[in-house]
Amino acid sequence: MTGCAAPHQSAPHGAVLPVHAAVLPEAPSAEGVCGGDPLSALVFHEHMGIVHRQRLLLHRVFAKQRLHPAQAMCMRVLARRGEVTQRDLAESMMLTRPSITRILQRMERAGLVARRTDAADQRQTLVALTAAGLELQHRLDAALAEYVAATLDRMPEHDRKELARILPIWRELADEALAPPVPTAAAANHGQDGTGR
Repeated sequence: MTGCAAPHQSAPHGAVLPVHAAVLPEAPSAEGVCGGDPLSALVFHEHMGIVHRQRLLLHRVFAKQRLHPAQAMCMRVLARRGEVTQRDLAESMMLTRPSITRILQRMERAGLVARRTDAADQRQTLVALTAAGLELQHRLDAALAEYVAATLDRMPEHDRKELARILPIWRELADEALAPPVPTAAAANHGQDGTGR
């Protein structure tokens, strides 16, 4: 076995593919993750398959409620944090201010959020879910709970405990990989002496 993902399987003419292959578009593969550890490549490939299926499920749930994924993410942030400034909401979602403004305008027209000027700072706009927005968020949470019950809850407890131990470690390693590089003393001196241009 190499560090590459297995090629996408196709069925002979007239044959019926398994449900995951027949219904779901092909997930991103680990093809190209070659030359490394074969086990790591396999884990990466399986992880990408899960992420792909979860994304499809979320889009299906959001589509039933006529929600764009960005609107659903906005609702989750507001449900967790309560009333926040529009600026803080944009930063939480890593969106530009014009983008968050357009999203909130559509949600406001749908009656899902309410905006008001901050009495303590007239320059700030506060955003909160309406009663209708909270009710919709509860329905989304229930749909996600059904997915968890149909998938993770069916795994043996010892497997779930092992995942609960491993996944935070993977997340921390990913955070380290995404963190900006720390400048070395040599690099700092290179910039200070005027030669680093």
